[in-house]
Amino acid sequence: MILERYIVREITAPFVAICAVLIMIFSGYSAIRFLNDAVNGLLSAKTVTTLVSLKILIAFEVLIPVTLYLSIVLALSRLYSDGEITAMESGGISQSRIIVSVLFLAILLSGGVTLLSLYARPVAYKNLYSLETVGQNEFDISKVEAGRFYDFGDNLVFFAEKLHHAKNQAENVWIWEISPEKREVTTASEAYQINGSGDGEKTILLHNGYHYVLELKNGNDRIVRFQENMFQLDSAKKESGRYRQKAAPTELLALSSVPVDIAEFQWRISTGITTLLMALLAIPLSRAAPRRSRYGKVVVAIILFFLFYNLSLIAKTWVEKSVVGSFPGIWWVNALHLILIAILLPIPSPAHRIWMFLVAKSWKKGIN
Repeated sequence: MILERYIVREITAPFVAICAVLIMIFSGYSAIRFLNDAVNGLLSAKTVTTLVSLKILIAFEVLIPVTLYLSIVLALSRLYSDGEITAMESGGISQSRIIVSVLFLAILLSGGVTLLSLYARPVAYKNLYSLETVGQNEFDISKVEAGRFYDFGDNLVFFAEKLHHAKNQAENVWIWEISPEKREVTTASEAYQINGSGDGEKTILLHNGYHYVLELKNGNDRIVRFQENMFQLDSAKKESGRYRQKAAPTELLALSSVPVDIAEFQWRISTGITTLLMALLAIPLSRAAPRRSRYGKVVVAIILFFLFYNLSLIAKTWVEKSVVGSFPGIWWVNALHLILIAILLPIPSPAHRIWMFLVAKSWKKGIN
């Protein structure tokens, strides 16, 4: 047990350090998206903090596997380069004990990642989508900035070339509405905002403009010229009732036969499996000759991670588009992963142990 605890401790130290760095980088990247809205008064500081926290929680299903993977490569590479593993194996300690030590930590973390994906992920996405509509509920022409695009949800974009905050007036206004069936563009020379008494009851009064409707299915496009038009900002209410696979409960996805639901369900199940497979793949990738650089395999390890991660995204998209059925679904990526592990991580034979003993003996003679 002393050996197992030692290996786990060697892996845990870089795991904590790498994870902390990745969280800081990701949180800073995520915060940039919301800071402009916060500066313009569309989002409060508390809302921005909550949004960034939810983004980090969602990202853990990727951050934990990659951090564990790199930590194992770095930790075991150091043990190989310092000759510690060579000494262990020459002393009769089999490679299986090293694998068991890695698996102990990997199983614990893969279980946590699975729980995050199955239960925390949908709740986090539900709260994230809810908070992202706050910007539209708090929309005010007197607070926005001229020459900047404001994206509300997935289907509404607002742009104004000039703004007169004192008059609560905008000039050369463009509004884009996007839906699966059509695209609507409204432009006007002047616009004013009218606020109702209820939440989300906000209207933009447009003067002297055009309304373009582009039908994607039947091609019946239309152009309407108007002197005065009222645009209701009610997309926040539409967004709140919209069904999204990422925010759907896992139990609901498990019973669905819709391709996008199947892809999302398989993705949630696969995150824990991927964590375990990446940990096993890190063991052969960390092998290094004594007194060689411990960072020699890191570049190869990173390339392999991005290769399998992108393959997983491609497989998920294929299931969503019905290019691939629910079987093999996205599981063919895990199958490739297992094949590579089987090739790179053979079970040590007695001949291998004898060879490692001779290597250790010659290495000690070289030192003396």
